[in-house]
Amino acid sequence: MFDIAIVGGTIVDGTGKPASRADIGIVEDTLTYIGRGQKIAADRVIDATGLTICPGLIDPHSHSDWSLLANRDAQSTIRQGVTSEVVGNCGVTHAPLSQASAETVLAGLRSFGYSGACEWRSFAGYLDVVHSGGTAQNLLWFVGHSALRDAAGIRGSRVDETQAASLVHHLEAALEAGAVGMSTGLEYGSGRSSTREELRKLAGTLGRRNAMYASHIRNRDESLDSAIDEFFDIVRSGDLRAQLSHLNVRHNTGARDHAWAEAVYRLVHEREAGIDVLADMTPYPHGIGMATGILPPWFIEEPPANAAASLRDPSVRERLRDDCDRYWRFIHRGQWERVTLSTSPGTPELEGLTFPEIAARLGKDEWDCYFDVLESAGSEMAGVQFIGSLFTEDHLSEAIGHPLFALGVDGFTSSIQGPLFTRTQHPLFFYGHTHYLAHHVMTTHTLTFEEAIRKMTSMVADHFGIARRGRLLEGYCADLAIFDTNALRQQPTFKAPTAYADAAPFVMVNGAIVIDNYIHTGARRGKQLTSDKRN
Repeated sequence: MFDIAIVGGTIVDGTGKPASRADIGIVEDTLTYIGRGQKIAADRVIDATGLTICPGLIDPHSHSDWSLLANRDAQSTIRQGVTSEVVGNCGVTHAPLSQASAETVLAGLRSFGYSGACEWRSFAGYLDVVHSGGTAQNLLWFVGHSALRDAAGIRGSRVDETQAASLVHHLEAALEAGAVGMSTGLEYGSGRSSTREELRKLAGTLGRRNAMYASHIRNRDESLDSAIDEFFDIVRSGDLRAQLSHLNVRHNTGARDHAWAEAVYRLVHEREAGIDVLADMTPYPHGIGMATGILPPWFIEEPPANAAASLRDPSVRERLRDDCDRYWRFIHRGQWERVTLSTSPGTPELEGLTFPEIAARLGKDEWDCYFDVLESAGSEMAGVQFIGSLFTEDHLSEAIGHPLFALGVDGFTSSIQGPLFTRTQHPLFFYGHTHYLAHHVMTTHTLTFEEAIRKMTSMVADHFGIARRGRLLEGYCADLAIFDTNALRQQPTFKAPTAYADAAPFVMVNGAIVIDNYIHTGARRGKQLTSDKRN
């Protein structure tokens, strides 16, 4: 007798093998039967005739930790079949944090709709707040390097002995609390100020704990090769398992011809040489970015409130116009039409507009509009986010189809209600995962359905050490996504969202039905995941 049985469906088991017909039996949170011919008796029987049953999707590069305190039901992602997310990426986490930063962090959380307090300071305290309240999805955590620097009181590139010891202390504490490793964001913010020496020392700590290193590398345009060199130098210094986050090249930003191909060759070579490393890619030509990423060190190393206030000075603005040729370098070339304001704590009425549209509304040029947005954000300046037109379709297909690239979204879970919706007016947040299937499988045929599911399930679970997930196997956890492939073909994955994806009529997390015939049940059975590759 099963608690839940799923009968009549086609299974895609997460290994890349061809689809096959099978029934599934579940007891509590475990898959206890997968096969044909057994008489099925269960408290709940789901008729999956005409549907495709897959392991729950695992996003290898998510920022849902930014929004989950305001969206514990993971509305936009769970409805796409995403049952686990690897969060804490790009060096940015809400813990550990200094007393001085707590108010800024809380203000940012409130802008996403969070109504609670920010009483934690440690990474362990933060995870307790997250998981004691329950989440619809499972979460595997990185601790952010920039957060570690904040907790250690570091702003620029100089790190004294006391600060260096504090960095290690906070990293050790986060690993003890269950972090799978440390992530870095080296193209913006505090991470950009860090030296290779600092990162190598932290890699030593990671290596002693058999922890991972995930990196948004320092450059993806004209200096991509040196950024790749730095990444592998850090990885080798600690003998680390590693994730090369969203390895791509933004078009028209000065990257050499074949620079990306050379970076991928290096990835393949290093893996063949014994480094346990993978990369990931995103589904759309568009992506999210930090609005402060183009700003120079002399500006961003000031406290955010002070830096924002300095924008009242016309001479500061004039100097910045000539010193913003970094990160999204096409902005410095005047290509503001490629940039949409996604999140703006000080001017939420402008969210969702391109900068030419903002300029027309305000009667100013795009640069002054940009500076106005940062000035109005004040101490929350670091929370201003862009969505940009970044990649060509050919580049997307090449990366998505590569055997060493897992499939992530580089977004965060959202909702069609409240402030989150106004901040996520791009299909990335509502259809990103289904877009892989609807577009890159069913339209462009870059991948087969089975291979796409493998890149979103077992490939991720194996690399990150997530035990008993990512495959449909007896004894594995009952994380399931049941897709209607006909509905997948009809998903409006290129349009601004007006509703949730409706391609997965049933989704289960740890044996609990979270999406039941397209209805969210409110179940919050998600767990804090750990890596079985950690000591």
